Amino acid sequence: MAGVLLVSTPSHAANYSGAGSWHLGAAYETATIDQNLLDTGAWSSTYPRLTVGGTGPMNARFEISWTRMRADQEDANIVGLDGDVWLPYALDGAPVSRLRPYLILGVGYHRYYGETSVLDEEGADNGARSLNGGLALVYNLTRRTELVATARYRYFSWDAPDDEEGQPGDEANATATSFSIGLQQLF
Repeated sequence: MAGVLLVSTPSHAANYSGAGSWHLGAAYETATIDQNLLDTGAWSSTYPRLTVGGTGPMNARFEISWTRMRADQEDANIVGLDGDVWLPYALDGAPVSRLRPYLILGVGYHRYYGETSVLDEEGADNGARSLNGGLALVYNLTRRTELVATARYRYFSWDAPDDEEGQPGDEANATATSFSIGLQQLF
């Protein structure tokens, strides 16, 4: 009888995709920001990234994240929301291993607060849009806890106000290259 049960029970390979799950996460991120408005060149910031997301069809993920960068040289904060889609390397429906790579694509909206020459001297609007791209590695510590490492690139753009003659101002832009490591809990 036991032999019949063993033969008739399908063997299941471990699947760590998190399909149908929601997740909450926190990460420590460090970025190098370069922009075209100041002569100060690139500056660095280390800040938290808080996320909420889920895993959908074909193990693709979506995620909303909040960040608060601190620009010490400019005494300003850059607070933003990013909406990203994570596309897995394998879409074939095979059991998903503990270690998985993803391609990250998304958009964001960020606000600049504080005393900064980006806003005051150059007269730029303090709301910026971003296009995001990157790579992620996810490793399951347990079935419900993931260690996540990302490398991201963001292109920020915002509009400067009209000049003294009423002509539209130039678009200003900045780029950020960041690396993060954090934990996610699946529910």
